[in-house]
Amino acid sequence: MTNKKQYSLLFVQTVERLNNSVRQFVEKNSDILELATDNPMELLIKDKSKISDFQFLIHSAYQDNKNKILFKADYNPTNSAVIGTRKAVTEEKSILTILEQWTNIIRSYNKASWTPEENILNEYEREFYENFEILDEDADINPYELDKQIIIHNYFVNVIKVLKANEEENAELIKEAEEIKDNIPKMTKKTTVKMISRFFANVRKKSLPLLKEVLELGRKEIFKRGIKFLLDNVGDWITLIG
Repeated sequence: MTNKKQYSLLFVQTVERLNNSVRQFVEKNSDILELATDNPMELLIKDKSKISDFQFLIHSAYQDNKNKILFKADYNPTNSAVIGTRKAVTEEKSILTILEQWTNIIRSYNKASWTPEENILNEYEREFYENFEILDEDADINPYELDKQIIIHNYFVNVIKVLKANEEENAELIKEAEEIKDNIPKMTKKTTVKMISRFFANVRKKSLPLLKEVLELGRKEIFKRGIKFLLDNVGDWITLIG
């Protein structure tokens, strides 16, 4: 364990502030990012995509002879034009700015479609997300209240049971549903909705009858129990699927 009393108070407080800011940033963007390593002197943020090796490492903080607190950052891609790793040494505010720019690149990658299948999935996700009703002003900074988290958790417990009726065929969907279920307490309302939208899009791509079953569960367990997740379209969708 790092002994904080080996460092100046200025150093300790600056490292603490940056660490807290980075954790909050990752939580806010937890639909695409994960904190793979989290200790006082090293934070490793990874792109969640299973086909990506993009990462952002913050490490080796030190206090220079002018009492500036500097951090090292190694990250790839460097920018939109260069995929290689960039190494930087800079102060707290600049680290956060670079991290935000790097995250925007990841989001741009995710929006790009090279194949018709990717384009279809992105369109499905957009359609579901636009049908979600998020009225709360704090949706991008705060999680759902405990009672709502429990309802969402229980919903995905039952969704996983449905998917496990054909476990081998639905392995990827089960993994995605378990990730949402396990991370609900760590996610903002907006991130929760983004991840559920992506899940529904993947279910829709897989099978319309399966989507109907998942939506039916939602209508029974969530949408009529005080969480205005989806608009009235849910009932229409279920009827149309037949």
